[in-house]
Amino acid sequence: MSDGLEYFVKALLPYEPEKPESLWRRLGDHWEYLSLIDWRWHRTDRTKYINAPQSAVLHPVTAERAAELAADHQIWVRYWKYYSSLYSWQDGDEPYAVVRRRNSPEWQLDEAFLNDNRWHENGTINEFWDRRTSSPPHLIEITADEAEQFIREQRGIVHAIDL
Repeated sequence: MSDGLEYFVKALLPYEPEKPESLWRRLGDHWEYLSLIDWRWHRTDRTKYINAPQSAVLHPVTAERAAELAADHQIWVRYWKYYSSLYSWQDGDEPYAVVRRRNSPEWQLDEAFLNDNRWHENGTINEFWDRRTSSPPHLIEITADEAEQFIREQRGIVHAIDL
């Protein structure tokens, strides 16, 4: 996997190896990022919107570690249980759904697992963080395993979080 390539993870300080933001590689002056949307490598010189991150947020990793990270799609995804409001959560109501975010260098993809048992693009996560919203939903962050278990228990679907 090396062939002279150098691998890096982007992560803000403090750097937590188990929670990188993105995976990058470089050969000389040519940079590529791993898309968390299509799971392929993309060159930065073929887009006018994406540049290599600044060195202060890059942390070198071995080619072997880069291969592990590229293969583990779930490490890049954040999951939350979705409640219609803070009050419904405080009242002990059951969560309505699971939402997830893939924050890829080229796109931030937010999705919700809905009643038709499929993932759909959804703005819930942005609504949660936007305090201008009059009645924002309430989200509780969970692990990928907890998301899978919740969907299995609520909908009877297994492998719902597979990417």
